[in-house]
Amino acid sequence: MRKNIGKNILKTLTVAALTLTLAVSSTGCGKKASANTESTDENTPAVTTIHAVTGGSPAPYITVNEDGLYSGYDIEVLNAVFDKLPQYDLDLKTADFDAIFTGLTAGNYQLAVNNFSYREERAESYYFSFPYDEITYVFVQRAGDKPLTSLQDATDRGYKIESNAGGNVTNAIEQWNRENPDSQIEIIYSEADLSVWFEHIEDGTADFRIDDLPIYNAYLDEFGFKNLQKTELSDEETAKISTALDAYFLFPKSEEGKALRDDIDAALKELQEDGTLLQLSQKYFGADQVPDASKFETPIN
Repeated sequence: MRKNIGKNILKTLTVAALTLTLAVSSTGCGKKASANTESTDENTPAVTTIHAVTGGSPAPYITVNEDGLYSGYDIEVLNAVFDKLPQYDLDLKTADFDAIFTGLTAGNYQLAVNNFSYREERAESYYFSFPYDEITYVFVQRAGDKPLTSLQDATDRGYKIESNAGGNVTNAIEQWNRENPDSQIEIIYSEADLSVWFEHIEDGTADFRIDDLPIYNAYLDEFGFKNLQKTELSDEETAKISTALDAYFLFPKSEEGKALRDDIDAALKELQEDGTLLQLSQKYFGADQVPDASKFETPIN
């Protein structure tokens, strides 16, 4: 603006023009600029921002790089879902694992993604989506050791396992110890990263783990562990760890949570039918880990 404009009418017109320009610029910043349901034009459908949360690991399901960008199977599935739901905008943040659940309950988040398995106590507080992944468990131990066949086998060898409190595997080992007082498996409780747990198997601090096969493969690729081996669990041993092998998105148990769950379920069903889930499964796991089509008919809760 030139400083020598002296007429009030020119000043008024200039200010009005700038105001209009700023208004147009602010509405062009993208849907994530707003956290509410709104429409600036009566002919434009309202868009609701969905605040989602993740723990940010483990690979290959979820990773967050140093720039804060998300990737992984769960993330690509989530993005593919929202591509089919233009009425929603996705805002994803990272939180500590425990804060995911408290945040959902408090209404801070409308969706949680972290390869969650089904648990009855969770189902009391949260809605579950259709499943989008089916996991396979493996025993992980030092290379050269005789491959494990069962929890009883690990007990007979006096093996120790390092794991975090509250995890599926830890809960299963604790249950085993309660049911088998004369055949205990020592648990080394730790909140260390999985890569550290694998290192501790190699150096003898612990003796074995039970992990999801894609997680095992991803960590071997990333960290180059040379002294580990895996053995797939039998169906009988897998059932001791969990009978819930599918992964789900979680939602608050409210009318709004159910409505969002239903919309996302419709999108997940389309992704299963059009082969997108299979393509992503092959990309990240090198195998078909998509749940059977029958699981995309009726929600689990």
